[in-house]
Amino acid sequence: MTALREEGIETHILNNNPETVSTDYDTSDKLFFEPLTLEDVMNVIDREHPYGVMVQFGGQTSVNLAYP
Repeated sequence: MTALREEGIETHILNNNPETVSTDYDTSDKLFFEPLTLEDVMNVIDREHPYGVMVQFGGQTSVNLAYP
């Protein structure tokens, strides 16, 4: 995330773990506290219209969302 922000790219994080929100708070430009389901992720994508999506350090749940 830091490298993307250094390049002027706005970054957003979707996080479903309330215990890590304090560490994610200043890591990205926007933080969405949402369940990691396809529907919830697509709602954020539809709202924010990102240039791309990166799956990172999310464990099996987020990796499974990468395909659909």
